[in-house]
Amino acid sequence: MNYETFINYRNYRWLWCTIGALLLGIVGYVLDEPAAGRSGGSILGYTYGTLATVAIVWLMAYGLRKRSYHSSMGTVEGWLAAHVWVGIGLLFFVPLHSAFRFGLNVHTAAYVFMVLTIVTGIWGVANYATLSGKIQAHRGGTKDETLIEQIDALTDKIERLCAGKSERFLALFNRFDFSFRPGFRALLRIQRIPVVEQRLVTELLRDIPEAEREDAITMVGMLDQRGDLAHLIIDQSRIKALLKVWLYFHVPISVALCVTLAIHILSVFFLW
Repeated sequence: MNYETFINYRNYRWLWCTIGALLLGIVGYVLDEPAAGRSGGSILGYTYGTLATVAIVWLMAYGLRKRSYHSSMGTVEGWLAAHVWVGIGLLFFVPLHSAFRFGLNVHTAAYVFMVLTIVTGIWGVANYATLSGKIQAHRGGTKDETLIEQIDALTDKIERLCAGKSERFLALFNRFDFSFRPGFRALLRIQRIPVVEQRLVTELLRDIPEAEREDAITMVGMLDQRGDLAHLIIDQSRIKALLKVWLYFHVPISVALCVTLAIHILSVFFLW
């Protein structure tokens, strides 16, 4: 069964619309033969530039639509599909506007920022498509706060179990014990979480007094469980960080695109 996503939304509606618009743009570019030569300043160049500007502004509006929960202007998934495919189409459409003429100027800078905006957007979409499902798949729907509470509860049980035990018992505890709090150190794996190796546990259990051996096995099991929970939190934190980090590039570059695009338009109409 094929599931509909923003990529194949309505049988790739926005992909086909983008391809159709590009084909029409190419045909118009090939047929247009202005007396002064093809350029961004020709009638067709101005027309393509206007269409590209409208498309960019429309794509920028996706951020507003995404937060308008009661809007009736199409679905968020449909807007995202348009955001992706039309954005990619602009990579090829804007050069038609400029007649493939680029230089060291603000006009080319606007195009460069547009490319970077689209590339970082594709990066974000790829992360979302490949990583978002892993959060629920790995954690079974449990929130980080609940996982932390489970770690704290296991810590309390382990401490009570260690009370009044022998030095060998405590040595086994210290061998696999760790303190954990989610944060930047945990995200970078600077914080060490010991791995409970069955072979090593078996060797260390031989030195534990017979009367404490059953409690020692229980303790090691809880330490192992606590380590799994800590790794789970770290993995989920890393996934969520990857789902957000692209925005720290995408948003500032998008602002730079808006600024350079405005300068580009003003310089064309008022300085040339």
